[in-house]
Amino acid sequence: MVFLNIGNPKITPKFIALCLFLSVVTLAGCLSGMQTTTTATQTATDEAASDAETETPTALAELQISTPKTNYTVKEAIPLELNIQNGKFDLLVPFFSVATKGAFTQITVKDANGQTVKPKHAITQENPQKYVPNEGKTVRCIQGFELKASANEELKFKDIQKYYQLQPGTYTVTLSIELEVYTESLTEEHPEIRELKQDMARIQKDPNLQGAAKQDALNYYQEQLKFIQERHKDTAKAIYLPVKSLRGKASLISNSITVTVEPEAEPPTGQIPSQTPSGINKSDPAPPNESLSIKDIVARRAADWVAPKYKTKVDAKYPKRAKEAEKGGRVTLQVTIDENGIPQNIVALTNLGFGLEEAAIEALKNSTFHPAMKDGKPISNQVKIPYEFAIVGDNAP
Repeated sequence: MVFLNIGNPKITPKFIALCLFLSVVTLAGCLSGMQTTTTATQTATDEAASDAETETPTALAELQISTPKTNYTVKEAIPLELNIQNGKFDLLVPFFSVATKGAFTQITVKDANGQTVKPKHAITQENPQKYVPNEGKTVRCIQGFELKASANEELKFKDIQKYYQLQPGTYTVTLSIELEVYTESLTEEHPEIRELKQDMARIQKDPNLQGAAKQDALNYYQEQLKFIQERHKDTAKAIYLPVKSLRGKASLISNSITVTVEPEAEPPTGQIPSQTPSGINKSDPAPPNESLSIKDIVARRAADWVAPKYKTKVDAKYPKRAKEAEKGGRVTLQVTIDENGIPQNIVALTNLGFGLEEAAIEALKNSTFHPAMKDGKPISNQVKIPYEFAIVGDNAP
């Protein structure tokens, strides 16, 4: 035995050799155990990665385009229909991405040789930004849209021939959308509600009001707030997306469709075409041998289309805080007047602040119109409408 006396061990060369041997054995065992654990962990990770690779990823959304028929003449309108099938998540996306024109800004047309056809002019859709009040601050936003899970959005584009001058031949058409996804949304409060809340905040901080007087004032404003909220509960509220809440983008590509453009049929020899020249009414009393002047043609074409007009015009109320700050100017709104003369999709193109844009939007919402007319039929039409806010001395509104 090495240890002859436990209380007083004697260190010998054999003792040192034994200690070294035990240390080596122990270290080897530890390294072996660590290597086994690492290998097992790596194997599990590899299996998980392998499983992930075999899963089919769920598409964020799918695009499906179609057209009513496959053959068109050179001068015939070629409409497109788009179906956006959302996936299993609710998405907050920019409004212009799913608007009638905005969704079609990235059309690709290729001829029979695979060459991309350049458009006469690009399809564009404005995406204005505005500052939306939120918790005492203003947040830079764009107008948004909530794309519900599994929802279908159907959009129609009237005529791609207006942008692509397609000669006779066969073409393939595809569509792509760079869909931005945001994580936050804000709903703009009605100007009256926002003004009441600001008044309540001032009362809370007013050092001259104490106890029961302050509480009575707050109770009064609270009742007014409930009344206005109830009055405007059915009003459609626009969604706004804070620019800083952009989460990422998804590239969506549609299916491909084939369209054939055929030359316009020539009338048989010796016959006069039955169609009437564009812009000239069949009932025009002009003599057969008398040519119309440019002025006559322009006047008659103008008569075929009538711009929307006010039916009832509501003037914008000058915001109190804008008057106090002596702020004014011109607010420009973009709006679509639908076939019934109702203003839709109102967007402010200016950012004067102090509640001026909100006041103009509220006035426009409460106005009604005679819709635009084309060939005697009401049509939807997008227009820009200015509102002037001017303070002149003590007679300011």
